[in-house]
Amino acid sequence: MSEPRRLHARALGTPGARVVLDADAARHARVLRLRAGDRVVLFDGVGAEADAIVEHVDASTVACGIDTLRVAVAPTSRVVLVQGLPKGGKLDDIVRSCTETGVAAIHLALAERSVARPDADRSAARLDRLHKIAHEAARQAERAHVPAIVAPAPLDEVARRAPDGATRLIASPRAGVTWDEALEGAREVWIAVGPEGGLSPAEEDALVASGWRRARVAVPIMRVETAAPVLVAMSVDRLARGGDQGAPQAIHSPS
Repeated sequence: MSEPRRLHARALGTPGARVVLDADAARHARVLRLRAGDRVVLFDGVGAEADAIVEHVDASTVACGIDTLRVAVAPTSRVVLVQGLPKGGKLDDIVRSCTETGVAAIHLALAERSVARPDADRSAARLDRLHKIAHEAARQAERAHVPAIVAPAPLDEVARRAPDGATRLIASPRAGVTWDEALEGAREVWIAVGPEGGLSPAEEDALVASGWRRARVAVPIMRVETAAPVLVAMSVDRLARGGDQGAPQAIHSPS
């Protein structure tokens, strides 16, 4: 028997509850040709997932009954990406790949070399699209948590959001320490990645002056759509060796 399909649900309720899926999830369920009686796994994107049974499918509605609810313990460590806005569809790929590799949040930044400068309406529509990409990537990667995607703001403003206790890193071939060395003892990591052409020297210097640190990786030059997921994956892996990453633990079953 194949594994149950995963579908996103905005709220799961309690065991025994009936959940009506939103339009996007219902459309996906119909594409999968799910039928009443099929078993699925629902997840809400904020740490809970549930074994469920499809109870009803029609042209506009898909409803499921909750069987067993699982709540994931929030990870004790997190990796946050500060991403300078790149051109074209590269941001879609970055959000998708970084979600798959375990990023906790992505803060979009307007850097000196960012060509893309969307107006408010286009920015809102793009953000909505990125949220959908993150939800779909989390579904495929079987993640209980969907990363937050934060609207674009000037780089210096975004950089100040990192808490003082976080390890704040910029990949740089000029760094005296390796990426792995810089992550020693870290529990929260913020990574700054520029758009095409990278961060400008002035931007790097300003970040370093405000507490960010340069760190060296084995491959010094990468495309922006490669750099972000590689650095996220390296950091998530390094932090995972020091603690739990939030596997579902608390289980509640109907009586």
